[in-house]
Amino acid sequence: MAMESRDFSLRLGVALLLTGLLAGLVGIGFTHLLHAVQQLVFHGGWAQGGHASFRELAQQASAGRRFAALLACGAVVGVCWTLLQRYGAPLMEVKTAVKQPEKDMPVKTTACHAILQIITVGMGSPLGREVAPREMSVALATPLSGCLKLSPAQKSVVLACASGAGLAAVYNVPLAATVFVLETLLVAWSVPMVLAALLACGVAVLVVRVGLGDTVQYAHLPNLENVAFDAPFLAWAAVCGVLIALGVNAFAWSNGKLPKLNKASWKMLPIALLSFAAIGAMGMWQPEILGNGKAGNQLSFADALTWQTALALLATKWAAVLLATVAGAYGGRITPSMMLGGMIAFASAAAWNAVLPPVSAGAAAFVGATVFLGLAQNMRLTAVVFMLELSRLSTAFWLPVCVCMGVAMAVQMGWARRKA
Repeated sequence: MAMESRDFSLRLGVALLLTGLLAGLVGIGFTHLLHAVQQLVFHGGWAQGGHASFRELAQQASAGRRFAALLACGAVVGVCWTLLQRYGAPLMEVKTAVKQPEKDMPVKTTACHAILQIITVGMGSPLGREVAPREMSVALATPLSGCLKLSPAQKSVVLACASGAGLAAVYNVPLAATVFVLETLLVAWSVPMVLAALLACGVAVLVVRVGLGDTVQYAHLPNLENVAFDAPFLAWAAVCGVLIALGVNAFAWSNGKLPKLNKASWKMLPIALLSFAAIGAMGMWQPEILGNGKAGNQLSFADALTWQTALALLATKWAAVLLATVAGAYGGRITPSMMLGGMIAFASAAAWNAVLPPVSAGAAAFVGATVFLGLAQNMRLTAVVFMLELSRLSTAFWLPVCVCMGVAMAVQMGWARRKA
């Protein structure tokens, strides 16, 4: 449903500004909720001296506490989402809401659904947190669009921008969120669309920076500030593109093989308990797989791993995401995808360095995380901008990222043609 320049009215501008404001407030609220749950579950209260990162909390918690936390998370998943599926209004995906603006996203059910995502990720669920603020922002923008009497085309744009603003708010990435809206939701790059996305995402980030400060998600990575992207690194990037493409295809295949369960059945409770018990058992050994994956990314980007640990984290995170999905948990895939790609790239760089001119394993992990994210989530341009905005690293990374992404896309296209 296309929106022309003449559709960009004062009411639409007001709707976009209010949508950005609401998304920013959602981002602030969900961030505080996430940190509070993490502190309570893994520390038993607010850590002395203020906020501690989830990686620190999980590593400092005893193995038994980590297992108990994930078992409790399984109980929350099994009980709460089953109740929501049985008695709540049918859930609606963001893309469906954007494509079918005549259908309203249920506000109350979506709010419960989004809050559950934040709570379970805070308790250690291995999925991402970014879908919750996106869905909550879209749910709030739905009645707002009705109050302002927007046309279906205008409402579709507002809902898409609300989703992007939610992403911008939770990750502090206004430009990447704008590209995300244009690349994945509106699939259009006209001037009105760009202006709409910039307005909503920009306001959301402004609100969050007032409330939480200008937070950099992946800061303090001095080993990545002056990386030499020489011929050996670019050659490695090309080889890694093949591995990343195969990894993305394998992950998609494994997801497709998961059993289709009735999520409204009470049988989901024992399934959730068993699945999260398995995740908790792995988390006793590898606490970095708990939560959305940021802990693992911090280690791989900082070159603070061995190749053996990288492979172990790859296998356990992969399994944990699949188990959480089977259990009926919901959540994003952005940071988990980054972690999987980062571990593949880190291990491949270690193998490369054993026989060929060495490359930075930390920079390799960053490149691999970007490319895996772009391919797995069908947001290739967004991923390139997103990763640099998350870290504030140099745009010099774009060259190896483009080499790796180009090769990976070529492999994926060839694979798709062969299967066709």
